[in-house]
Amino acid sequence: MSFTPVNERICILRLKGKFHYITLINVHAPTEEKMEEEKDKFYDELKKTYDRAWKHDIVMVLWGLNAKIGKEKAYESVTGKNTLHDVSNQHGEMACNFAIENNMTVMT
Repeated sequence: MSFTPVNERICILRLKGKFHYITLINVHAPTEEKMEEEKDKFYDELKKTYDRAWKHDIVMVLWGLNAKIGKEKAYESVTGKNTLHDVSNQHGEMACNFAIENNMTVMT
């Protein structure tokens, strides 16, 4: 139905499914060595983009994060018990926190 580039790291694709509309938010996060301000700006823009999604759509965020999602108890509610890594890196923590704040599930 529509393709909307938000910036060089985020774009939105809206599809018409058989029963629901589907909004895919494709993201490519800054790498670990980037400045904290750039990472914070990225997550702020992602939050704004997510909040602008149509409320009755199925919304999925497709991550290009270089994130390592660990087995920390604090993130178990969004990741489950079976993750690939033992400890999350910074991007993994930021992704899990974003998921918790937005009532989402992280699938690895």
